[in-house]
Amino acid sequence: MTSSYTSLEAELHDLFWEGEDTPELEWLDALLREFPGPSLEVGCGSGRLLLPLLRKGHPIEGLEPSAAMLKLCRERSAELNPVLHSGDMTTFSSDKLYRSILIPAFTLQLSPQPADDLKRLRDRLTADGILYLTVFRPFAELDGELPENEWYDDHQTELPGGGNASLRTLHQIDRQGRILHRRHHYRVEQDGEVREHHSEQTIRWFEPKQLARMLDDAGFGIDRALADFDETIPVTEDAQIITVVARPRVHP
Repeated sequence: MTSSYTSLEAELHDLFWEGEDTPELEWLDALLREFPGPSLEVGCGSGRLLLPLLRKGHPIEGLEPSAAMLKLCRERSAELNPVLHSGDMTTFSSDKLYRSILIPAFTLQLSPQPADDLKRLRDRLTADGILYLTVFRPFAELDGELPENEWYDDHQTELPGGGNASLRTLHQIDRQGRILHRRHHYRVEQDGEVREHHSEQTIRWFEPKQLARMLDDAGFGIDRALADFDETIPVTEDAQIITVVARPRVHP
């Protein structure tokens, strides 16, 4: 994985995500009711999706490479005692099979080798299991809505205990490689003190046909695909967010 989520990056992650209005939690809840059984969320972070799904009664485990995020998840869920694995999809190893493996919130795009990781995860699914994933294409950066090689205001929020937090970002685009490099500057002003944190992140994006080929090569058949979390919108070249539910093909 290309981002370890430490320090302020971990601490502020969920606060910044609260401003992102996506129905992914509702989608996952419905999907796990359709495919009941043990499930694994890849990149569970501090439990933004994992903990509500546990509270709804789903037997879901979490996989997360960031020790800081796992610590936050445990602190927020003492009464749930969640099963959490330290690691990422590249290094994860287990004899257990899952009915569903979830890669929400664009986590697949942080992998330096997403095709290999999909193959590895396919082997951890039951024959009747499903893979869920969401990916996005960075149209704001590609279309120049966000300036390349310039720092810009990305997020800003007031902190619950007073003070404020901000995130500034600078990005570079490798269009041929479909890679977006980001540099982040986190800043917190609270009680007369200033804390800052710098991090870097590499994100890969996939065109729809490329994503379909990658899933096919990994041994998956697409069960359903939709754009921007709307079942009425087919996946086209204009889709910014692509959601896929795929099933493992049975080995001959």
